[in-house]
Amino acid sequence: MLQQPILTFSGAERATLGSRLTAPEVRGVPSELMRLGTGLGLASLYGLALGARAGGAALLQHAAFATAGLAMVGALALPPLFVLLALVNAPVSPRAMLSAGARGIASAGFVLAGLAPSAALLAVTIESPQAAAFVARAGLMLAGAIGLYQLTISVRALLVGAPLAVRAKCLAFLCAFCLFACVLASRVWSILPILKGGA
Repeated sequence: MLQQPILTFSGAERATLGSRLTAPEVRGVPSELMRLGTGLGLASLYGLALGARAGGAALLQHAAFATAGLAMVGALALPPLFVLLALVNAPVSPRAMLSAGARGIASAGFVLAGLAPSAALLAVTIESPQAAAFVARAGLMLAGAIGLYQLTISVRALLVGAPLAVRAKCLAFLCAFCLFACVLASRVWSILPILKGGA
């Protein structure tokens, strides 16, 4: 009976292999842009579901602002994060950050699309404007949290093998980024009429 060979690795080799196994796959820019667009498109489904409460122009208004919350985070918060990480010599690249951002936005978009049917049903049937606003806000917060988690995991995977001091600074920047992203997205989403107790 043949025995399978046992492979052994030195500490440096194990560290190298570990970084390769945990680092996220970075695809080409067109693929990442397609993933980003898909996530934003899926997020608009949740906006359409919320707009079903009033119908008409409210459908497009809610779809636009539901998508804008994620788009603004990607456009206004992600580039400064990349600059800060680069300033402390973190092993990141523009393509890798684009991939991380696309993963985060796509994850949030998938969650919002999955919640859209239930949100549409509740938005139409709930009579209380405050209850409808609570349901809408809960869905947005859940999707945003999952998107931030996915983005954070992707960025942390890029830091495997970096010096401890660099990783500590990068984690501090990630915490600040998450806080800023939450404030920015909440500010954009607050424009939604359903969150103001309106239609």
